[in-house]
Amino acid sequence: MTPYRILHGTKKFFASAVLASSIAGIFSACEDNVPTVGSDLATNEVQIALDSLIWDDTEQYIHRGDYKLPVTCPKISYTTEFDDAIDARSTNNLIGRISVPEYGDLRCSFVSRMMCATKLAIPDSIPIEQIDSMKLILSIKRGDLTGDSLAPQQLRVFRLTKSLPLDIDNRFDPTGYYDPSDPIGTRSYTLSALGMSDSIYSTQSYVNIQIPMTREMAVRTVKEYRENQSIFAWPQTFEKYFHGIYVEPSFGSGCVANIQESNFVIYYSYKQEETKKNDDNTVTTVVNTKAAMTGVFQSSPIVLNSNNVIYTPSPTLKGYAAQNEALITSPGGYRINLRFPARELIDIYSMSQSKLAVVSDLKFSIPVEEISNDYGITPPPYLIMVKKSKLTEFLASNSLPDNKDSFYAIYNATGKNYTFSSMRSYIIDLIQNGVKDEDLEFTIIPANLTFETNQSSNNYSSYYYYYGYTNTASESTMTKCTPYIQKPTMCRLRMDEAKTVFTYSIQQMQ
Repeated sequence: MTPYRILHGTKKFFASAVLASSIAGIFSACEDNVPTVGSDLATNEVQIALDSLIWDDTEQYIHRGDYKLPVTCPKISYTTEFDDAIDARSTNNLIGRISVPEYGDLRCSFVSRMMCATKLAIPDSIPIEQIDSMKLILSIKRGDLTGDSLAPQQLRVFRLTKSLPLDIDNRFDPTGYYDPSDPIGTRSYTLSALGMSDSIYSTQSYVNIQIPMTREMAVRTVKEYRENQSIFAWPQTFEKYFHGIYVEPSFGSGCVANIQESNFVIYYSYKQEETKKNDDNTVTTVVNTKAAMTGVFQSSPIVLNSNNVIYTPSPTLKGYAAQNEALITSPGGYRINLRFPARELIDIYSMSQSKLAVVSDLKFSIPVEEISNDYGITPPPYLIMVKKSKLTEFLASNSLPDNKDSFYAIYNATGKNYTFSSMRSYIIDLIQNGVKDEDLEFTIIPANLTFETNQSSNNYSSYYYYYGYTNTASESTMTKCTPYIQKPTMCRLRMDEAKTVFTYSIQQMQ
C-alpha cells in the first residue's frame, strides 16, 4: 500500500456553483484525459476547492461542495542536520562570547578588509605635529545584542599581514594572517548605558566601542595620503597597503553584539583666528585651537568582510537532535532537510476529475515551539526553503527566492508559525511537467532578507534590514538574501503539525 490513499465513499463530488468571474485572471491547467464527473453537475459550473490538510498521518476530509472525501495524509519525512559551515560574509559582524544552557556556546570574532576614503579630509596646511590620535569605532545599534549588556569584556584588534582568501567561511582560522604579539588596539568595555545620563542615552541610536590606535599609526596614515595618493585611489591598491583587520574577544563572556559599522577615524587640531570688537571700537584677534576628526577607512558591502563563528550546541539541543526533533539555530548549526508532499497534493488535485482545473494558491505552514531561555534567544525572523539540489548554487550566487525552486517565510510571533506562501508557480510546474524526486527534497535554513521600500509619491527609495516580526515585505522589493548571522536564534519546528492549504477551481466541460 502506498503511504497516501484517497478513499472513495461518495458518488457525488460537487454541489453549489461559484461564479466563474470570482477566479478571473488566475492560471489554468487543462487535463484532456480526465473522465467526466457525473450528470448532476451542470456544464460550465465552477467550484472552488480549498484543501486544508495537516500532515500528521491521520484521516482527514477534502470538501467538494456539500460533499466530502476522506483522505490520509502521511507525516512529512525530514531529518535534522548539523552543519558547522556557513557563508559568513556579511555587512555586519558579531563580537563576543556567550554560554547558554539551552542554546550552547558561541564565540564570535571577525576579519574585514577596509574601504578607504579616496581623499583625505585633513587640509594639507595642517602640519603633522597637529595629528593627535586615531581610533577604531565599532558601532552597535542600541539593543542589538544577545546576553548581559553589563558583562565586562575585552577585545583586541590586529592588522592583517597578508590578503584574506576569497573562499572564506565561518570556520576561517586567522592564524598566520596576523601577528598575535602585536595588537594595534585593545579595549575593555560593556555595552550598557553606564556612564551616560538618561537624557543622553535616550537620544543615542548606537553604542560605540572606541578602540584607541597608536599616534604613530595616525601619523603614518596621513603621510601616506599626502605622499602616495595612488594607494587610496582604488580598493584593490589600498588592500595591498592595508590588508584589513582581525578583531577577537580576548576576555570575558556573557554578551554577543552585532556590529553595524567599523570606522577608523583620525583626530587632529587646527588653529582658527577669531576677531572681537571691543567697547572702545578696537578689534582684538584671538587664535583658538580647535579639535576635529575625519574618517579614513571603514567597512563596506563592496569589500570582503566575514565572521568567524564557533558554535557548540548545548546537551539539550543535542538530545533533541538525537530524537530527530526538527531544530533550527543560527548562526550556523542545525537545519532541516525535508520531503515536501507535492505528489500527494497533485494526486488530490487530479481526483477532481475535472476537464479544467485552475490553480489559485499553495501555502505551507509550520508551527513553531520556542525554546525557553534567559538570554532572549528567539526563532529567526526569516526562514528560506530551497531545493536541496540547488542550495549550494543558491547561496554561492546570492540568489533571491524565486517562488519556484526557493521560498521564504516570516516568523509570526503571535501565531507562532512560519508560512511559505507563493508556492503556486512551483506546483503548477510539477502539474504540467511531472514530478522528479529532486523536486520534493528541500533544505530549510535561517536567512536575513534585505528589502527596498519604494515611495514613488515622495520620489525616493530607502533600504532597511528586517530584524523584527512585522510583515511589511509585501509592500517592498527584496534585494538581498543571505544566511542569518545577525544574532543567535533557535527553535523547534513542529513538523508533525505542518499544514498545506491548496486552493484551486474545478469545472466540468462538455
